[in-house]
Amino acid sequence: MDYELPSLRATVRLGGQTKSKLSSTQFYDVEFYPYTPPGVDPVFAVCGGHLVLICRCIRKKNDTIEILRIFEDEENVPADSTSDDKLPSLKYNSVVWSQTEDGDPLVCVTGTSRIQVLNVRTGSLVVTLIGHGENINDLAVSPTDPTILASGSEDNTVRIWCLHPSRKKQPLAAICYGQGHKDQAYHRKGRYILSAGMDTKVILWTVPDDIKEHAGTDKPAMVHYPHFSTTEIHTEFVDCVQWYNDLILSRASRENKIILWSIDNFNSDRTQTPAAPMPTSSAVHSRTPVSIPANSTSSTRSAWGGRFQRLLQFELPHTDQFYIRFSVLHELGRHPMLVAGNEKSKVFFWDLQRLENSGTGEDGSQHTTGPLHGLPRYVREGSSASTASSSISGSAATTKTKLKKLKAKEQARDRGICDPFRSIKAHKVVEIPKYKAFAFRHFAWSRDGQWCIGVGDCGFINVFHRWENGLPPINPDKGIPREKEKKKIS
Repeated sequence: MDYELPSLRATVRLGGQTKSKLSSTQFYDVEFYPYTPPGVDPVFAVCGGHLVLICRCIRKKNDTIEILRIFEDEENVPADSTSDDKLPSLKYNSVVWSQTEDGDPLVCVTGTSRIQVLNVRTGSLVVTLIGHGENINDLAVSPTDPTILASGSEDNTVRIWCLHPSRKKQPLAAICYGQGHKDQAYHRKGRYILSAGMDTKVILWTVPDDIKEHAGTDKPAMVHYPHFSTTEIHTEFVDCVQWYNDLILSRASRENKIILWSIDNFNSDRTQTPAAPMPTSSAVHSRTPVSIPANSTSSTRSAWGGRFQRLLQFELPHTDQFYIRFSVLHELGRHPMLVAGNEKSKVFFWDLQRLENSGTGEDGSQHTTGPLHGLPRYVREGSSASTASSSISGSAATTKTKLKKLKAKEQARDRGICDPFRSIKAHKVVEIPKYKAFAFRHFAWSRDGQWCIGVGDCGFINVFHRWENGLPPINPDKGIPREKEKKKIS
């Protein structure tokens, strides 16, 4: 059944129980190769420390994964440089996939202020991208063009690069002036990028239409203002943000929850994007009187007017640490799934399709017909906070009663989508046996939804699997489009 939730197939500690380089590595990122043809065992990349591993999932009885290649950075020196040009060794924290024109798989990895692009088939270094002034925190590849790569850095910029060989000498295509953001996500249409970070902001950038025209020149596009930004969703450091169609999922450290929300009036199907809103706090230095809109000083600025709608929140306990990231399975024809882990060796799965089907009532009695489009228009975060504060005023007796009601309202649930401030319990929780202090850092889904990989501390790779008897049929009206034949990784 398509709604079957994954089960733990194996916990692999690379290097065994010895204190080897592999067993002591803290893995920070994992990504499946997105161009695998149907019916082929999926390949994924894991990075952490000075290592990048290329692995394949195996369905054999006594095997789970096979390591195809290991990249290790040992203060690599470019072939055309002298020993004096030696760069500091990388400590990898982010990996994404791309590919060459003839189909060779590429991995882009980073950990300091530079990005390495590696050819998985040949094992060679294709190019090193240099330009950021501080450490790079995350990478993202456009889903519509594998040659377009975005990077977010502590130097307060998001940079967009072109990996096409013709732009190799000057690959920088655009600079977005962010706030040292930790995580990024491309919209499925490749037109928008979300970024988030330690300033508690979530920001939406619009990718310039002529992005490739700037690559290969000494004049990258300069994007000074985002089309949306807010500090009202989270109060702590934001380390993960993902698109869910036109909705947004995000998480911050110490909040113990994942929040689903939407930008008012945002619709990716619109061909015209309004102008980015200009900040007004210190931008006006003229003595000429000007009119400032009433909401322009808000902590939320949006090109689409209005602010945002908070929709749902998912309970994720024991996640105080920074850099604990979730993953969403969102492929046509498959049940959408959400997965996240915590600091106590536990993994949480939510079947988002089940929530959609459960309806909008307290017990799920009022049903919707589409992928969360039937969610009610909730009050905004700001007005909700003021309502909550006013509800505990009055006499001591009524205050005590209302506080009890508020506490009861905070109890988690696992169905019904009527209240955005009550956490939804996971539909399945898996505890990794024997290891009680294992912290998960990231997860990845294979495109068909059959495999899920979770990585984190101490050299562990956790493999989850479902549908032992094969993939369920895909609805032909909602099937995954067939990709062009790609080169296999071997």
